[in-house]
Formats: sequence, structure tokens, C-alpha cells
Amino acid sequence: MHRIDMNLQPIRVLLIEDSQDDAELILLELAGAGFDICCTRVETGAAMRAAIEGGSWDVAISDYSLPRFNAREALAVLREADADIPFLIVSGCIGEESAIALMKEGVSDFVMKDKLARLAPAIKRQLGEADMRRSHRKAQEALRANEKLLSGITAALGEGLLVLNNSGELLFMNPEAERLLGWTQSELSGRNVGKLAHSQNPVDICSPGFDYWLAETLNNGGIFRTEEDAFWRKDGTLMLVSIVVSAVMQNGEPVAAVVVFRDIGSRKQAERDLLESQRQLRELTSYLQTVREEERTRIARELHDELGQMLTGVKLDAMWLAAHLPTKNLGIANKVASMSRLIDETLDAMRRVASDLRPVMLDDLGLAAAVEWLAEDFGARTGINVHLDLNVDLEQGMCKCQEAGNLNPEVSTAAFRIVQECLTNVARHADAEHLLISLDCDDEKIMLLLSDDGKGLSPGNENKRDSYGIIGMRERAHGLGGRLNLFSIPGGGTAVLAILPVNINSLAGAPI
Repeated sequence: MHRIDMNLQPIRVLLIEDSQDDAELILLELAGAGFDICCTRVETGAAMRAAIEGGSWDVAISDYSLPRFNAREALAVLREADADIPFLIVSGCIGEESAIALMKEGVSDFVMKDKLARLAPAIKRQLGEADMRRSHRKAQEALRANEKLLSGITAALGEGLLVLNNSGELLFMNPEAERLLGWTQSELSGRNVGKLAHSQNPVDICSPGFDYWLAETLNNGGIFRTEEDAFWRKDGTLMLVSIVVSAVMQNGEPVAAVVVFRDIGSRKQAERDLLESQRQLRELTSYLQTVREEERTRIARELHDELGQMLTGVKLDAMWLAAHLPTKNLGIANKVASMSRLIDETLDAMRRVASDLRPVMLDDLGLAAAVEWLAEDFGARTGINVHLDLNVDLEQGMCKCQEAGNLNPEVSTAAFRIVQECLTNVARHADAEHLLISLDCDDEKIMLLLSDDGKGLSPGNENKRDSYGIIGMRERAHGLGGRLNLFSIPGGGTAVLAILPVNINSLAGAPI
């Protein structure tokens, strides 16, 4: 090991030279050129391999020919070790053809021994180039690592990803995009994806869709989103997708677009199945309510017509019996009088039950009269001050639409039951002093409003799972094509607004 330290630029030199004098001249030249040299001299291939394994080197300088070794063999050893360091030949004589051949094999430069002044500049130049090669190699390795990471990320995405140039031609697609579309990247590379897989929006031909927004993104930058579009697969089938198109910007200009899309076919089918299930459930609910009302009507009619007539007959018999009893037997007379009173009470109870099941006046006098009866009975039972605002004919007791004869019986029944349920809730929960009941209608709809000044509902209580009364009212309204909204402020009362169609057949069940 030879070292000359002048506190200058450090350099580690592997010197392949058999002449001690020539080695000293080379080192003196380098030291004079401003290098702080750490040098090892070798003369054989084995020694060179040991030196390379035992340390790292900035440059290798070799004589062209040694007694047991030469420059070509030294270059081969350097290649075996995969050492990317400059390799210079310093020789007293070398033919032009040999020099050219060695340059092709990887020799960095040649310096003649009688022109050693060229050695230091050549080394500095080669060291700079070596640094550039190392930096480039590191950048390439980092790029490959990033590409590998990006490839792993895009492959792991559960969404299709396309990268398009500013002409809409494919630059990259991830495996999920290949799976969803049925094309491979090699098949689509350089082709216009929009024209191939999206000639128009198959979901809505009036919508500009993906092609338009891709062009807008590539022209102006920004982000485009759509929740429902479609692509054509390679096999010609349609795939419903949600799409996000984002511009890739460079120097403030869009140079490419990243398209992320997801197959929403399963989701859309699940939505359709859910809507169909809800429709069937509402139809079933409506049917059950109809059956229930028909059964209530039948029972009320039988109570009124049959049991009422029977009790009236028993009442008449009791009256006849009282008139023909001997006046002296007061005990029997009192018993008959008690029986007569019990019959009257039974008749009142029967009429009350029949009215609760199906008030006769709803069918005979109309919705307004039935609501008025409910309000009067409710006020008398609860002591709550009820104010009625009814758009009715005072003589007929009917709302305008019922007078015109176009009020569907199912609608009047639903409105009556909604009022009934609201009054029950007010009596049980509201702790109110005043209640407003408003009924209005036109040729198309009935508007029913009940508003109290009670304690109101706590936030979220109207949506509790056990709020069956509210759920039932909403289902009644929705089943007829109407709607019911509930408004409540804690401590500020509650209002229920129901809007129902006058004729459900004319609206075909469509919500108002």
C-alpha cells in the first residue's frame, strides 16, 4: 500500500503495474495534479481479485502488458466483479488497432507513459462520468422501484384504471380494467378507448357522457364525475359504470387523463330488486289495509243491522213487560227497569264500537262530516280545545271534491284513519292544550293538516323502529301515491301534513 497525503482531493487507485519506478511516476503525477492518493499496486489477476474484494476503488490504472498479466485480463477481472469504475491504460507502446479494440471492450482511456500530464485530466473526466453513471443508475433503480410500487397499487385496485393521452389514446390500463372490459393493454394500446368502448351513452343518449367530458378534461383540465354511464365490453355486452375522469397537468396544461371506473351493474340490480321489493311490500300493505277496512265495515254493519235490531227488539219486549206487570210487585218492576237501562247501555256501547270500526257517517255524509265528528268526540273526551278549518259545504258536510263525486273511497278512508291516528298520538303523548285540524281540497289533491301546541318530539323519535303509528300513516299516504310529512320541535308542538290524491286511478299510484 502506497499513500501520499497532501490534504487534497482523495482518490482510491487500484494500480496494475509491475514496475515500481513507473508506479512512482504515475503517483507523483497524480499528487502533483491535486489528488490525495490511496493506492494499492498488484501484478497478477489473483492479487487484483483480492484487492477488489477487500475494498472499493475510484479508478483502475493498468499497464498494457505485464509479465504474468495484461490489460485485457485486468478488464475481464473488473467485469467479473461488476465494478463500475473508470479503467485507464498507461503504456509505453500500444498499437492503434489494439487500442480501438480495447476501447470497444470497455477501456475508458489511454495515456502514453511519455505523456503522463494527460493522466490527471483524463481521470477527472472519467470520475465525473462515473458519478453521472452512478446517479443515472440510482435514478433508474428508483424509477423501477416506483414503477413496481405503482404497478402493485394499480393491480390491487378494485376499480378499472385507464391512462389516456391528450388524443384519448390508451397509454396504460390496470389488470382490473382488462378484466372488466375484456381487452388487454396490448390490444388497446394506442387506440381511442372512448370511440371503441363508448360511442354514445347507452343509458341516456341525450347525455353528452364520457366522450364529451373526456374531451373537456383534456382541453380544460379539472375533474369529471358521473354515477351512471356505460361501457361496451369486447364481447359486445353492456357494462353500467360510475366514472371519474381527472386531468394530468404539466406546466399548467392538461397532457393526459386518468379514468377510474367501477362496474355498478350488481349495485343497480340490487337497487332495482330493492325497489321492486318495496313496491310489492307496499302493495301488500295496501291490500291488507283494504281487507282490514272491508272486514271492519262488514263487522260494523252486522253490529248495527243485526245485533242492533236484536237489542232493539229486546228493548221493546222489556218495555211491553214493564207495561203489563202488576203494579203491586215493585221488585219485578225495578228489575225490568234495570234490564231496560242495561239494554240502552249495551246499545250505546255497540254503536260506539261500530263507529270506531267504521263510522257510518264517513260513507253516508262524507269525509268532512266524519272528521268533524272525530274532532267533537276528541275534544269532549280529552278537554283539548280543537279548532276546525274545513273547506266544506255546511249543509252537505262534504268537501268540494266529494261533492263533485270524484273522491276515491280509499282516499277518504285513508284520510279518516290518519286523523284518527293523529288524535290518538296527541291524546297519549302531546300534553297539548290546543289542536288545529285543517282539511282542504281541489280537483287533484286533499290537504290535511293537524297541528298541536304540545311538547313535541325528541330528535329522531319519529324514525324509531317502534313508531308504528307514524309508519302506518306514511305507508297509507305513500300507497295511494301521496305523501305525509311530520314536523316537530321539542317544546314547540308537532304538525302532520298529509297530501293525498283525489283519484288514485288518475295518478296511477305516482307520488305527488
